[in-house]
Amino acid sequence: CPPLPQAWLESHGRSLGHFVDGSWLKPPGRTSLECHEAATGRTVAMVPAGDSSDLGVAVAAAAAASEAWAGLGGPQRGQSLTRLAATLEGDRRGTLGALLALAGGRPLCRTLGADLDLGLQLLRVPAAGAQLGPPSLEGWTPLGVVAVVLGGPCSLPALLWKLGPLLAMGE
Repeated sequence: CPPLPQAWLESHGRSLGHFVDGSWLKPPGRTSLECHEAATGRTVAMVPAGDSSDLGVAVAAAAAASEAWAGLGGPQRGQSLTRLAATLEGDRRGTLGALLALAGGRPLCRTLGADLDLGLQLLRVPAAGAQLGPPSLEGWTPLGVVAVVLGGPCSLPALLWKLGPLLAMGE
């Protein structure tokens, strides 16, 4: 793995938590789970085992932020998602790509190439739709918080395929 993601992991002591509302949460007394590099099986970090209370904390944080996000309206949400796509694209050779390659078990060149390109499209298309505000969505109001729970390695395209439309619609 390139040195940048290794340094990032080391800066966190290779012990991560649940990232909620801008903070790493590490509930005390939890069993730790190993995160393995998908291609080699090598342990790259430890995380606390999650439970329903962790999901509750994440959903509560999302609910607190959801009213403001939904209130932005489609054009502003679309612009925010377009900026996110530009940020991800700007990190093409950085930490994110290498971490995704570690987690997904795919070669770095594939993760930073076709996978990232597809992921960016899966974010930009709903962002553009939100900015245009299709007439068929006139009067649309977001339904609320949606929790996406991942049960294993997940590629960036798979994640953005799920999250892009939800975020664009104000969920």
